[in-house]
Amino acid sequence: MNKYFLSLLLILPLSFVIFAQDDESEDDIEEVVVTGIKSSLKDAIEIKRNNVGVVDALTAEDLGKFPDGNLAEALSRLVGVTTERSNDEGTKVSVRGLGPEFNMVTLNGRTMPTVPPQYGGGRSFNFGDISGHGVAAVEVYKSANAVLPTGGLGSTINMVTAKPIGADDGGAVSFRLNQHSKNVNGDDFTPELDFIYITNGEYGGNKWGFSISGSHQERHNREEGTNEITWLPSDVRGGTVPSSAVITSSNQRADGVYFYPESLAYKFKDNQSERDNLQTAFQYEWSNGLVMTIDYTASSTSFDFTGITTGSYFAGWNTTQMTINEKGAVISGTAEAPGDGDSFQNDFEYGNSSNNNKSIGINFDYQINDNLNLTLDYHDSVAGFKGTPGGTQNNILQFSNGAWQGWGWWPVQEASGYLRARSFDFSNQVGALTWEMDKSFQGTPINVTQFDGSDMGPRQAFLNYQDRDSDLNQLQLIGTWDNNDGIFMESLSSIEFGVSQMDTTFSNQKWFNQLINGKIADGNPVMMTYAFMPDDVWTTVNAPDYLGSGTQFYYLNISKADALYWFGAAGFVGDFSSGDGTWWNNSNTPYTWPAECLANDAFDADGNPNGLGSNVGYDGNRTSTRGVVDGCFGERDSNGIITEELNSIFVNFNFDAEMNGMPVRAQIGLRYEDEERASTATTTVPTNTAWSLGAFVYGNKVGVITEPTVYTGIGDSDYLLPNINVSVDVNDDTVVRTSLSKTIARPDLEQLDSTVSVGAFDPRYPLTLGTGNPNLQPYESINLDLAYEFYYAEGSYFALNYFRKEIKDYHGAGLNSGPFNGVRDVTRGPRGELIVPENDDALCQWTAPQGYWACGWSNAYDWAWLVNTGFSFGCNGSTDCIPDPNTGNAIFIGNSDDPFYIFNLAQPVNKYDGTLDGFEVAIQHLFDNNFGVLANATFVGGDTDADPAALGEQFALPGFGDAANLSVFYEDDKWRTRLSVNYKGETYAGSDQYNPLYVVERAQVDFTTTYIVSENTQLFFEAINITDEEVELYSRYKEMTFLYQDHGPIVKAGFRVSF
Repeated sequence: MNKYFLSLLLILPLSFVIFAQDDESEDDIEEVVVTGIKSSLKDAIEIKRNNVGVVDALTAEDLGKFPDGNLAEALSRLVGVTTERSNDEGTKVSVRGLGPEFNMVTLNGRTMPTVPPQYGGGRSFNFGDISGHGVAAVEVYKSANAVLPTGGLGSTINMVTAKPIGADDGGAVSFRLNQHSKNVNGDDFTPELDFIYITNGEYGGNKWGFSISGSHQERHNREEGTNEITWLPSDVRGGTVPSSAVITSSNQRADGVYFYPESLAYKFKDNQSERDNLQTAFQYEWSNGLVMTIDYTASSTSFDFTGITTGSYFAGWNTTQMTINEKGAVISGTAEAPGDGDSFQNDFEYGNSSNNNKSIGINFDYQINDNLNLTLDYHDSVAGFKGTPGGTQNNILQFSNGAWQGWGWWPVQEASGYLRARSFDFSNQVGALTWEMDKSFQGTPINVTQFDGSDMGPRQAFLNYQDRDSDLNQLQLIGTWDNNDGIFMESLSSIEFGVSQMDTTFSNQKWFNQLINGKIADGNPVMMTYAFMPDDVWTTVNAPDYLGSGTQFYYLNISKADALYWFGAAGFVGDFSSGDGTWWNNSNTPYTWPAECLANDAFDADGNPNGLGSNVGYDGNRTSTRGVVDGCFGERDSNGIITEELNSIFVNFNFDAEMNGMPVRAQIGLRYEDEERASTATTTVPTNTAWSLGAFVYGNKVGVITEPTVYTGIGDSDYLLPNINVSVDVNDDTVVRTSLSKTIARPDLEQLDSTVSVGAFDPRYPLTLGTGNPNLQPYESINLDLAYEFYYAEGSYFALNYFRKEIKDYHGAGLNSGPFNGVRDVTRGPRGELIVPENDDALCQWTAPQGYWACGWSNAYDWAWLVNTGFSFGCNGSTDCIPDPNTGNAIFIGNSDDPFYIFNLAQPVNKYDGTLDGFEVAIQHLFDNNFGVLANATFVGGDTDADPAALGEQFALPGFGDAANLSVFYEDDKWRTRLSVNYKGETYAGSDQYNPLYVVERAQVDFTTTYIVSENTQLFFEAINITDEEVELYSRYKEMTFLYQDHGPIVKAGFRVSF
């Protein structure tokens, strides 16, 4: 069945969203009873107890009312589950010490497409894309089941929506107002609205049902914090600290390596986000037992932000003093640049993005007879991202000081301040950033202590845009045969079986552009654009003790409109001095930007041109030309397409028996999967090597010729995934479980990308090519679960679980040597026979009669080249030769007589193995006095954590860390109140270029209460992050801060009406 036929079906006057098909595991969730907190907990216990494997669940408290509006926040109440937050909202979950990329998320048993974020994240699902309203239950399968889709190394999380047929007619509408304590420029109160409606009936002896739900949410808030601080190891990026620096060191590292912060800045972002969801389903049940469900879901989120980042570059340059602690961290330091000083960085950052998800599906469920049920399910789903990637890839407009005294012999005769000493001290959590400045006019000091608008001008910009789409269609046929007649053996209760075909196409397009305006060169702070930018567009904001820094911090604020306009309009300052002959910014202005990034509409209110200068001397004449910054992304840098075809066949044998009078349930399953992958990228690849005299168009002496091309790589894999689940009812109150299985998780989609990056060429060493690996195999895990569950009262239980995962084939960096794309090595064939050490001085001596002009720079490569030209400097009749367009010298290129060039090929490979294990303990108790408590904790161990002292790549799994939850609630006829504490221990979060990263332990406190006015009306209040817990990450050790973010508490209040 194709998507076009489905679209025709959906034109019917129906609204439809994701249906609630029968759960494909042993237990069948027919309908969630929705009568409050206690009922929700009891329903979840039933799901847990009745399943043969290890499962935890959450169910709705009321029609369309999940315990938390955000599904990730709700899941964090479960044992073993922790939440990752972005912009103070739960977005992804880790389970049992395995990060989001190791957990599969399904919707009614269907695999959903995802688009990976900037920082990898594998195929992790973003729960921020979908509202919890309209979801009836969420099941977390911690042990494997052959019927479930693969990809969950840690767990499979299935979201279940309500079925219209069999549900009570009615609906509900909720409205609430959000107030974010950190909001500054947005609306003080933002709305949330959600609704759900279900109706059903009979027609001609058949049943029908219809459901629709939707939500709209807006949020405005300010996010304050530091930049992402890279700590540079001295063995890789050392040598920048001057020998004159005063160093106090207690470093106890045997290798003597120390870690210096590359930069430190404080920042804020004003965020505005919107989220819309629509889910609808139509069901029709014929009297013969055939049920058809047509469903549709759509969700969209938009995110827009602006902000300022203020600080300084350090990296060891111009250091006058520094202190190194015993772990090698440079915890304090001062840098002072002589002469022109350094650049005061006051960057304007902005961006916007949108995520859109759509799914169309149809399901046929047919009860053929008392023994056999068949389900045919198809869906076509799309996930898309467009916009600014975020993180370090925001759109950044760099504004900085001019570092100029207004000397009369230069084009600008007004002063701009100098940045002098800058200091940091990481005995303070955020580094206690300080700086000093001074300002002079033509040698006369100006008595100021702060930079202001008169000092600032545009320097350079970095613009990013990405367009990522994932299109997934899946067809499943699932059957269940109930052994009601006791065929084969009495203990065989049923057999589940089926096949699945899934096709995924992931496209990834990226744009990046660097726009130069006032910048002369890296490390040179002097620039003149400040003189042509109005001073009053800047506002000085004093923020003492910002982020708890204890310093007199300040920054310069600017509106988005002014930042974009003046970055493109203030530039090109020509120097008319005849004394030095230089031209300021002549090749670095918006005049050199792409033609589509120029406009001729720069006029002031009086109609006078106020755009770029043109050969401006002292008169400051302007033109109507300006650069258009926003959207000036340049040419597309990469375009990759990855296709995957996954075919599966699976079977579960389910048994019910007795052992010594104890009921025993067992499940033996096997899933076989075969996958084929292809990765196609429009990229630049080497095509040949080139050889000439000295520096030439392709390099120096020897270079590589590259051309854009379409490059395709392929890969495949197949695997058998067995599972055994056994559950023993020791007595009426006690259940013991054991599970043994093999599971997989597929690599990050971008790791499969065939885009080729070409490194810097040096003829002394093999050229390194970096690329993804379409043949990268899934990570595998052999899993053992042992569980003890004691259900000692209605709605109450105690559980203790042990889990162990033997993980193999985790990815890491691989470096192999070999040929690539048929490239030949021009200097290793017959023409390069004279490239030997004894000829290093030959060209120098040959030029002796001509003044030794080749001495000091030439070597054997140049002498052998000259001999091959017949001493003519030209091609000398060679057919494998082209003239240099700049010098006319011969450029020899590789041919079939030359050997293949041996590249270093860097790509991810399967290389690491490890063990992760741990314990889960949980208790849920409902008191007789309307109170209740939930408490759980997870303790993770093994050898998959990172070693903070180790240098280079190491094997560690993101998400590794302990967790705990505590919720106390009260519920009677009028009140439902809950106080929750979610604790997440120190957690490994991955790594940057040089260092392992950790999330600091965090405990978030939330409170919610509902007052039941009447049977159909409720009032509620919610407070999130009451204690104002920050999000902190560090590199290696806590004193090496990587990122600090303060979001502040959120409060919500509203009402709910049901009908």
